[in-house]
Amino acid sequence: MKITACPLDCYDACAVVVDPESLKMTGLPQHPFTRGALCPHLNRHIKEARRITAPRIDGKEVSMEEALEAVAEAIREAGEDFLLYRGSGNVGFMQSVTEHFTAAYGGWTTEGSLCDGAGQAGIEAGRGVSLALPPESIEQADAIIVWGRNVSVTDPHMMELLKNKTLIVIDPVKTKVAKMADLYLQIRPRSDFYLAVLLSRFMFMEDMEDKRFMEERCEDAEWYYDFLRTFRVRVSLEKCDIALDDLGDLLYQMQNKKCVFLVGTGVQKYSIGDQVLHAIDGLAAVLGFFGKPGCGVSFLSDSMAGFESPFDVSPKKVAKPIVPFGRFKTVLVQGANPMAQMPGLKKVEEEMARVENLIYFGLYENETSSRARIVLPAKDFLEKEDLRLSYAHPYVQPMPKIKAAEYGISEYELTKFLFESFGFEGLKEERFYIRSMLDQCIEEGDLLKSPAYDKHPYEEEFDTDSGNFEFLEEFEDDFDDEEDGLWLLTPKSPHSLNSQFRRESHVWLHPSHGFKEDEKVRILSEHGEVELPVRVSEDIRSDSVLIYAGTPGVNYLTPPTKSLMGKSACYQEVKITLERV
Repeated sequence: MKITACPLDCYDACAVVVDPESLKMTGLPQHPFTRGALCPHLNRHIKEARRITAPRIDGKEVSMEEALEAVAEAIREAGEDFLLYRGSGNVGFMQSVTEHFTAAYGGWTTEGSLCDGAGQAGIEAGRGVSLALPPESIEQADAIIVWGRNVSVTDPHMMELLKNKTLIVIDPVKTKVAKMADLYLQIRPRSDFYLAVLLSRFMFMEDMEDKRFMEERCEDAEWYYDFLRTFRVRVSLEKCDIALDDLGDLLYQMQNKKCVFLVGTGVQKYSIGDQVLHAIDGLAAVLGFFGKPGCGVSFLSDSMAGFESPFDVSPKKVAKPIVPFGRFKTVLVQGANPMAQMPGLKKVEEEMARVENLIYFGLYENETSSRARIVLPAKDFLEKEDLRLSYAHPYVQPMPKIKAAEYGISEYELTKFLFESFGFEGLKEERFYIRSMLDQCIEEGDLLKSPAYDKHPYEEEFDTDSGNFEFLEEFEDDFDDEEDGLWLLTPKSPHSLNSQFRRESHVWLHPSHGFKEDEKVRILSEHGEVELPVRVSEDIRSDSVLIYAGTPGVNYLTPPTKSLMGKSACYQEVKITLERV
């Protein structure tokens, strides 16, 4: 038996036991977090997905040697107008080795995120660095507040940690977790900021703030209450669409309890996403919920925190959510599907049509591979060496090669070929990069932990210039949330992972809109439109529509913009209208 890790872009980063003969995969029972369970994506969906088995040029199958030479020639012809667009279809550490070549060549890559960049920026503004809240600390909580995070879908292993605790859920959608909650607040979309500052203000009003923590561990704490008072209670309640009694219930459920906030990406898919996370972090700071067992805020942590990267990953960069593809002659897309996943899809299609050489490098056929001039099949995670970091827990898992590849090339092999083709020096053996990361880990028996692991993160100090938590100082928002239309919500699907695997094909509507099951509806925004059959559900607010991320066509509706901070996509910064077809 061999032990490896799931490569999929998910919080849990499951430890996996593989039989080298049958390739049957099971969970590793002794892993402290995943504890022997695997999700359907790894157990079933990854086996059903249609692999790319042969390289192609202009739709014709060719040898790997021909395809690689064509890739090198396309990059050479592009000069500085070469872009590497790397996604998270595989989140193994070695996937970033291609940026090492891009930096050596003088090309471009992307910065920012289609997922969590705005929230990450907000956390870094207050704490300096986003460290993982260890599962053992979450386990010690008395109450858990699940805020904009559908735990049963995005990180199902976390469900075990919710047991025997006061469970509070804040979400515009009545999720499976919300139906289990002791208290559920179905707030209006894009109102999370107002709820966070309202709760902080009431903590002061009810004398529930941690005065000692604020005095000793926070910067300009005395000023923060004045900032909070600029947000009027009645107006903020109306923004959130909750009553004062709802707020009282929430305060009561949190009172005298150790609390952990499990915050998802749903709260920050807006231009103000950084301010939302900064405000939620500010609430935790007011309560003194940092550096203590059973307390804290868990978002998507910086998995590279504490590590010194062995790669030179400093090429020129453009913001990922608004990549101007049309300015590049050659674009290499790696482990991504921008022709489905990028916001403002109509604009993306127009830009991509001007790219002379679109190269797709990945495992599965999708909208981007179907339009690519050159297609390179990749090796899967069992066919190459790698290691897996996690953005939810501190454990690091080596990923040994378990089987020979029938087809495909690894990211390192592609990079090595390009270094040699261009006569570049500086690329070391693959094992050097993996070993340099593993050598930086903390060893605990058979387990490896991130060098940034801290049993109680921020117990001593924050990673800010002052060493203290730094509160939000101003609020900026130009979006008119009172304009006509319905809010678009784009959560993760239980059956797919973005545009991989069993993608959804419906729009979910509240019954008050008068549509019937499977009736086709046209959904329109200022950016585009899409037609989808209807699913009716009372779990959706009447002022919202839900279309799962990865649903074909959903990103014709989303705006081609980036957040104020963090260079993140703003998928939900839009209102839509409905028409019968």
